Amino acid sequence: MFGTVVPYRAESAATQAVGVDFDLTLIRHDQGWQDGRIYGQPIPGALESLRALLRVRAVFIVTARHRTFHPLIAEWLTAHGFDAVVDDDPDRCYWTTRGRILVTNKKLGAACYIDDRAIEFGGDWTAALATARHRMALTPATAAQGERP
Repeated sequence: MFGTVVPYRAESAATQAVGVDFDLTLIRHDQGWQDGRIYGQPIPGALESLRALLRVRAVFIVTARHRTFHPLIAEWLTAHGFDAVVDDDPDRCYWTTRGRILVTNKKLGAACYIDDRAIEFGGDWTAALATARHRMALTPATAAQGERP
């Protein structure tokens, strides 16, 4: 299943971008978290894929990392040949600039997202919940009683 198809439409900002996760989608973590230091190598195919996406849509990197790390992500992208900027607009809802990658912690409007932890919702909550429980390593018993660390 390929999910919802969102073709480009000039009048719709939400169709003009692709959101890409940073950690474990673009960059490896061979040595663990390292206090947020950005040290990893690109995941094979990631840079070529970013270039391919940039040819057809605006691209933004969405990360759960604190804003203090966003300039480091932009520097990593720049070091790999991309024009990258940090999101400084607290009210931004969309990114439509092609050729320049935005680094943000906001889930902006996009045709699609590429993320290592995403679960695609195809309209069936039973399937989505089962997948979520599996990804969280919950058994039916722990899910029913509420898992506590």
